[in-house]
Amino acid sequence: MGSLGRQCFLTVGSLIGLLQAYALPVRWNRGPEGCWWEPIRRWLSTLLGRLFDRRAGPRPITIGEYAGSLDCSVDEAERLLWQWGFIRNPFARVKTLDGVAEAGSWVYRDSPLARRQLHVMLFARQDGRTDVYVHEELSSVNPRHGATHFTGTGQCLATGVRLARERLPLDTTGAPIDPPDGPWTLSEPVERIVDPVSGSGATRR
Repeated sequence: MGSLGRQCFLTVGSLIGLLQAYALPVRWNRGPEGCWWEPIRRWLSTLLGRLFDRRAGPRPITIGEYAGSLDCSVDEAERLLWQWGFIRNPFARVKTLDGVAEAGSWVYRDSPLARRQLHVMLFARQDGRTDVYVHEELSSVNPRHGATHFTGTGQCLATGVRLARERLPLDTTGAPIDPPDGPWTLSEPVERIVDPVSGSGATRR
């Protein structure tokens, strides 16, 4: 596919995402009950990574994206995010930790056509808590910025972590002090340290 065709494909994808997110503003589509999207998202991300562009396929989450943890299960975390104005993000590229896909992908935008968004990724912990990874970036559903969003241009981990900690009651134990002031490619993949007592953590590979 040429560059023009790729640009058109990504713009159409942004329009589809815009309609999915805001034409059906109901819980079973973009709220906690929309968990049926997650297996579809995993399948779609894998397929597009193989057939369209590897940047659409699953990629490892990074240390710099770790904002902290919530003292609740993923199900409860998703209900809280919905109450705090976040919506499900079913067309996002899948993120993995030790090869396991995230439990949920959520996003906050000031308005449907906002220029930027706060992207939140949830991972379940063995101790029943939920690890929260984030980044701030150009909106994936604004047709003017969809193609640029796809490349990761303008993504910022530091801003995402700061905004998440301002909006969410996160326990920041073990979180990086200075996340990169740039995209996820400036950070290192993480691995989970599972312990029956403490739950999990993240260390450099």
